[in-house]
Amino acid sequence: MRGRRRSLVRFTSIAALAGIASGVASLIFAQALARGFQSEMQDKILANTPHISVFLPDGAKIDNWQLIAERIEQIGDIRSVSATDHEPALLAGPDSTNYSVLRVKDDLPNKTAVEIQIAVGAELAAKSGLKLGDNAEVIILKNGSMPKTAPARIAEILKTGFFEYDSTWIVISSGDFTKLFGMDTFSPSVLEVSINDIYQSSSTAAKIREQTGSPFRVLDWQEANRPLFAALSLERKAAMVIISLIIFVAMLNIATTLSLLVNERRSDIAVLRTCGALARTVVAMFVIEGLILGLAGLIFGILLGLTACFTANYFRLINLTAEVYLLSYIPLRPSMYDVLMISLFAMVLCLMATIYPSIKAVGIKPLENLRDGA
Repeated sequence: MRGRRRSLVRFTSIAALAGIASGVASLIFAQALARGFQSEMQDKILANTPHISVFLPDGAKIDNWQLIAERIEQIGDIRSVSATDHEPALLAGPDSTNYSVLRVKDDLPNKTAVEIQIAVGAELAAKSGLKLGDNAEVIILKNGSMPKTAPARIAEILKTGFFEYDSTWIVISSGDFTKLFGMDTFSPSVLEVSINDIYQSSSTAAKIREQTGSPFRVLDWQEANRPLFAALSLERKAAMVIISLIIFVAMLNIATTLSLLVNERRSDIAVLRTCGALARTVVAMFVIEGLILGLAGLIFGILLGLTACFTANYFRLINLTAEVYLLSYIPLRPSMYDVLMISLFAMVLCLMATIYPSIKAVGIKPLENLRDGA
């Protein structure tokens, strides 16, 4: 590129450098985006759903749940065990009536016997036209009978950041839930288990299965969301393969650049060989030139990719339609591991690109080329 003579070599060198830089930057950005999406989904799921769920088949009530909870708490790595239940309902507000899911959670105030206290997801509240402190109506179906309507007060507006939860959830205390459904005592359908090490959920779930026995079923968060995370992992791999084609094309440009350089410098190579230059010396010259070209593109690509990630996070550029993707915003999370693996992959391709031109340079016959030049 610094040569005074205008030639095709300069153009192909610039194209190779630009190709490597754009390919590396695109890979870093794509992997940071995929990692950020997966991490954000995982964080939102773990923040609002149990690490491990214990329940009976067909959603049956657990009558002796306190005893079962005590047995589970004896297992190591258990942080807490809480009882919950889920029932479909309708929430009627000033603007509209919307489908919802009642979820039992005992951290809401219950100060009045006249109306129940509920926490409503932000999207559900917005659709229903409800604000904090407003009065609403909860409509339920009890044992296939006529719908039952109960007055409720909005004690809290929930915003989990996960559209599916924010658009359907109504959180209610166990006391209000019991009163709403006319029960004598609260019997949950699910025991939610929180553990210290979320990545050991499979082994902890196996211990809970041994402790509870039949007919209880135990489901950990990794098993419950395996299809989702498998799809996200496949997406990351597919993106890497597709974008790697950019670096592959850049590798071909490096091979073209060095091949053109060999043709331009045939006489110079012949002189070096005549003066005693060894074959490995000539090979090393072209290998080093190719690696320098690849390293320059790699450095530019890393800087460009990390700058793009920082800019996207700073200005919150990656916004999504929450109804489709469940999340409204994705932070990019570049990983040093990803950067190192992408760099290694790019340099290996650049090294491979130098093989053919180097062999071609070694094959030049000094006397024939000097005679032709003369």
